[in-house]
Amino acid sequence: MKRCHGRLLAFALAAWLPFAQAQAPTPPVGELKPLGKDRFQVGRIVVDKRAGTFTVPGRVHVLGQPLEYLATAPGGMKEYETLLEVDASGSEFNLACILLGLERDPKLGPFYQFSQAPLIGPRVTLDIAWVEGGKRRQVSAAEALLNPEAGVKPETVEWVYTGSISAQPNGQFAADVTGTLVGFVHDANSIIESVQGLGIGAYGSVSGNTALLPPVGTPIELIVGVPGGSQKTR
Repeated sequence: MKRCHGRLLAFALAAWLPFAQAQAPTPPVGELKPLGKDRFQVGRIVVDKRAGTFTVPGRVHVLGQPLEYLATAPGGMKEYETLLEVDASGSEFNLACILLGLERDPKLGPFYQFSQAPLIGPRVTLDIAWVEGGKRRQVSAAEALLNPEAGVKPETVEWVYTGSISAQPNGQFAADVTGTLVGFVHDANSIIESVQGLGIGAYGSVSGNTALLPPVGTPIELIVGVPGGSQKTR
């Protein structure tokens, strides 16, 4: 078991280090800590490899305003149009994805923000959980984002790992620079994107489900999962 964990850590670090190395300052990356039973912690993210999920704490950030992102890092460039602010840097979030075996699809070519062509990549699930009235509630990210005016059924929304842009000209990982972690308007800087863009061509149609979500500032957990469990066993 210890040897297996060693191989897993070595693989994750080897895949992640090229993203983390930079010529300019980048957000700090928390130590990767084994928690036992195929569970790991990086920063404030907890990865459960056996379950094929990781959990990131954060808070409801923007409601009732046009949105283009589901989740950004604290202080991210797009924080004014994100539903959630979560406590992770781009490198930490991407490392958690790598620990679940997620890899950018080699057939995914360059794409541009607001492009309407469907994106390809390994599928992921996204859920949001919080405590309300002493009870834990959990809904899909699409349910949390979409209100009836959006004209999109939550059950039709799919998410894929796109991996962000590996490095900008100055050597920094794009998701570290922008803070964009999960988007839905086909921003190549995001680490996870929706297959079909949401709200593209209808700006303002996605603004968060105020009838479902708790108030701005409420602590939440963003839960990222791989259908069927981790993509790879090591």
